Order: sequence, then structure tokens, then C-alpha cells
Amino acid sequence: MKTISLLFVILFFASCSSSRIDRKIDDVTWDSLADESYLRWGDERLKKNANPDHKVVNCYQGKSQDVLDQYKKDFLTKNQSPYYWLHIGNCYFVQEKWTKAEFFYRMTLEETKASTVKSIALNNLGLIHFKYEQWEKGKEYLQQSMALAPKFKVPRYNMSQLFLQFGLYDKAIQVLSESAFRGHKDIDVYFSLANAYLYKGDLNRSSQYFKMIPDEHFRREDIAATYALYLIKTGKMKEAQMVMKSRDRSGVPELTMIAQKIEKILLQRMKEE
Repeated sequence: MKTISLLFVILFFASCSSSRIDRKIDDVTWDSLADESYLRWGDERLKKNANPDHKVVNCYQGKSQDVLDQYKKDFLTKNQSPYYWLHIGNCYFVQEKWTKAEFFYRMTLEETKASTVKSIALNNLGLIHFKYEQWEKGKEYLQQSMALAPKFKVPRYNMSQLFLQFGLYDKAIQVLSESAFRGHKDIDVYFSLANAYLYKGDLNRSSQYFKMIPDEHFRREDIAATYALYLIKTGKMKEAQMVMKSRDRSGVPELTMIAQKIEKILLQRMKEE
């Protein structure tokens, strides 16, 4: 079991740190973060439901340069808007241009008095510091973000991912059980809770959260791989094999490596049976 435990840790690190996994959610009812972030919105949701006043939406559709050019033209008339600097930062964030994104998030903190806008900027600054593995500094920004907007879910979700990454499973569960998440359905929140209980060794609670995730999302490679490991732990080798065969391959090198290791474990266990 030592090998499987090691894989759990590697898998979680890969799934949390990579932005290359397709996490788009077509059904808004399964995205509890929808009103705070466009990151998991697919193209159809963006076209139909996104706020038409937010030009930044186009950044999430691959049109960042067009948006940035327009914001430059709007400087004299829009620079006093609390969202002006934030949206420029978000465009650079989507492009993974971290240095430029950080600059404009800091401009947001200087130029706006709105606590909710500051909270968003602080959350995103925290994520940028995580990209550089500056964990403590990133955590400080998330804490400030949470303090400014007690009802916001995104900074709390991100804090839970940090706790999970460092094996603080009870803290992750506590954050994801806060009132901000109650009454909402969310695929990644359920997945995170399933992970936390799995790592704690509480397979029954882990199973409860896996059962809450709609079947079609078990094709996502990070969910499929973790669920397969859960099935291995519970002795369901054939089911684990089916899950792995049905997964959509993400092309993320870390997940590809982990999937290969899981498949080797499955072959070995099935031979032993």
C-alpha cells in the first residue's frame, strides 16, 4: 500500500498545480463558483450567460489581445472603474503572463476602495505566488481575500487546495464545509472532499462524495485516476480498470505518468487475484 499512498500525493499535486486539465463545466447548476469566476465556463455558457458589460469575458474565449487593446483606448474614461485594472489583470492571468497580471492586480489594490474587488485581486495574487511555489505568501493573500469577502467561495476553495496539497486534510474539509458552500452543488468541491477523506483513510465518506459527482465527469483524467485508486483500495479491480479505459487523456505529463503507474498496479493486482 505504500506505493498507492505515494501516488495519491503525486496525483493531487499534479491535479492541483496544472492549468492544462479541461475543467469546463457545461451545466451551471454544478458550478458553485460560477458567479465569482469564468474559469470553468465553456464557450456556450460564456456566449449565453456571461455579463455583456464585462469585456473581459472575451479573454476567456481566446481574444485577450483584442480586449487589452480596447482597454487601452478606454483608459481616460474607464480607469476610475473598480473593475478596470482587475479585468486587465485577469486577461494577463488567462494568458499565464504572471508578471503582468501581478502588476495590474497591485494596481487594483491601489486604485479601488471596493472590498469585493480587492478580494478578487488578492485571491489571484495568491494563485500567482503558488505558481512560484511561494506557498506562505500565497496563503497570506488568500487569508486577506477571505477576510474582505466572507461569502466568497473561490478563495476558500483555493485555500482548501493548498491544505490538501500539504496533507492538512481536516483543515481542507473544514474550509469546504463552511456556510459559503452550503446549498450548492459543485464537481470540484465534491472531488476535493472525496480526496480529503480518501487520504484520511475514511473510505465510506470518500465514497459518499464520489457518488455525488455526475457520471460523465469520471472521464476527466484527474477524477478518473483518483477514483481508480479508491476502487483499488476497496478491492474493485475490474471497475478500476473500466474507469481507466474510459478516461479522456489530458496530455498532462504528470497525469500520464500517474495513469501508467495505476495501470501497472491494476495488472499486478489482477494477476494476484
